[in-house]
Amino acid sequence: MVVLVKRKRLDILVDSPLTKWLAGEAEAVGIPHHTFLPVSSGKGRTGSWRDEDVSGALAKKMFVAVAKEEQVSALVDALAPHLDEYGLVVVISDVEVVRPDRF
Repeated sequence: MVVLVKRKRLDILVDSPLTKWLAGEAEAVGIPHHTFLPVSSGKGRTGSWRDEDVSGALAKKMFVAVAKEEQVSALVDALAPHLDEYGLVVVISDVEVVRPDRF
């Protein structure tokens, strides 16, 4: 029988120029594995936006990671001072994983 273990999934909407910074912050608290997904458009408090800028400066990415609760809490604490400054959108969900040694 497969054993499922509880972990946290972390989704963070971030401006593309900040992806290296975010990955570094995650690694600093013990979350070395993640995925950045492209995001093409959306609508937030400041209105609608689209990734149509040739430079990529306005593009956004979705950071996705699965980790232990303590690591996710540590990352959220590290990001807290920057939430408004960088316009980060942070979502945390409960998930169950197979092969918990990887997360």
